[in-house]
Amino acid sequence: MPTVEVTETVLNEEARELEEAYKIDPKVKAAIDQFESECRLRRELVEARKSNNLTQNQIKESTGLTQQVISRIESNTEISPSLKNLMIYANALGYELTLQPKELLSVSEAVRPYNKG
Repeated sequence: MPTVEVTETVLNEEARELEEAYKIDPKVKAAIDQFESECRLRRELVEARKSNNLTQNQIKESTGLTQQVISRIESNTEISPSLKNLMIYANALGYELTLQPKELLSVSEAVRPYNKG
């Protein structure tokens, strides 16, 4: 089987193609927007856990969630955690999941500095 060397040029070209598809295909846009929302939620949950100086093991002990479930919540895997498990995890951090209009979200995201970690 031939191998393909992944270079910055290849990645840039793929990013451009994806950006174009995002602009013209509503299904691609919806999928990317959903993925970004999931990533943001996961990142915020991890940040909340760390700011509370809690380990994954402490969350596991206090909630009864398995290590596998906690890992799925905190990492961007293809397997999404259930809403119930997200609520249990957030509750263990002293948070609750709520709905927020996208307009408010985009404003709050714009004023919050980007954190790569």
